[in-house]
Amino acid sequence: MRRFNRFLVILSLLLVTVGTLAACQKPVSKSGQSVASTTKTRKRPSKKSSTSKKETATKPVAPTLLDQLEKKSGQTLAYSPFGDSVSVGLFADSKQSRFTTLFAHQLARATGKQVTEQGVAVVGKTAANLGVPQVQTIVNQHPDIVTIEFGTNDAVGGKAPATLAAFKSQLTQIVTTLQQQTQAELILMTTWTPASGMYDVNDAAYDAEIKAVGQETKTPVLDLTPIWQNHPEVVGPPGQNIPDFATWGGRDQYHPNQVGHDRIAAALMNLIQQGEK
Repeated sequence: MRRFNRFLVILSLLLVTVGTLAACQKPVSKSGQSVASTTKTRKRPSKKSSTSKKETATKPVAPTLLDQLEKKSGQTLAYSPFGDSVSVGLFADSKQSRFTTLFAHQLARATGKQVTEQGVAVVGKTAANLGVPQVQTIVNQHPDIVTIEFGTNDAVGGKAPATLAAFKSQLTQIVTTLQQQTQAELILMTTWTPASGMYDVNDAAYDAEIKAVGQETKTPVLDLTPIWQNHPEVVGPPGQNIPDFATWGGRDQYHPNQVGHDRIAAALMNLIQQGEK
C-alpha cells in the first residue's frame, strides 16, 4: 500500500512537471511559424510638408474709370475737353462728329447717364497760353471727366531742356489743380503727329513729358501714336471744305479727319474700360 501511495505521489509530480514545461512553450501556428504578437505599433501621423502650397491671395481688381463714373451720384455727367484744335474738332465731318462729342455719346450709352459737354478748346493754343490760364474755367464747370490734350502746338517752340521742363511744369500744374479742386476723372492725351508733321521729333520729346506727368500724378495717358502712325487714312483729303470749320479752311494732311476722330473716341472708350486708375 505504501508503494502504491508513493507511486501516486511520483506520478503527480511528473504530471505537474510536464504541465509546467508545456506552459512554457510558445504556441505555434499550423505552419509551424511563431504566432506574431497582437500588439500593434501606432504609427506617428505624418507631418504636413513645410513646403505645402499656401493659398494665393486674390488681388482685388482695381476699378476702371468707367466704374468710377458709373458710381458717381446723380444721373448726369459733365465732360470737359481741354485742349487745342484737335479737341475743337478739326477736321471731322461736323462738330457733332468730333471725337469729344462722339465720346460723350458713347459714355452716355455705357453709363446710362446723360452726359453734358462743356470744356475749353481753342485752335493753336498751348499749355502755357490756354491750359494754365483757363484751368480755373474747367474747375468751375464741376466736371466729372476731363480730357487734357496739349503738347502738339507746344512742340513748335522746340525741345530745349528748359523748354521741355517748362511744359512739364505747366502740364503738372493743370493736372494737380484739377485733382485738388475737382472730383473729375482725368485723362492725358499725347500729341497728334501724322507722318507729314513738321515737328514730329519735337512731338516725341513732348510725348515723353506727358507720359512722365501721367506717371507722377497717377493720371492715365491715352497714347495717340497707334492711331496716326502708319495710318495715312486718318487725315485728308486736303482741300475738302467742312462747313462747321470753314473758318479754318479746308481739310489738310495734318488734323484728323472723320476716321481719325472716330478712332480717338474709340480709344478713349477702350481706355476707360480697361486698366487701373
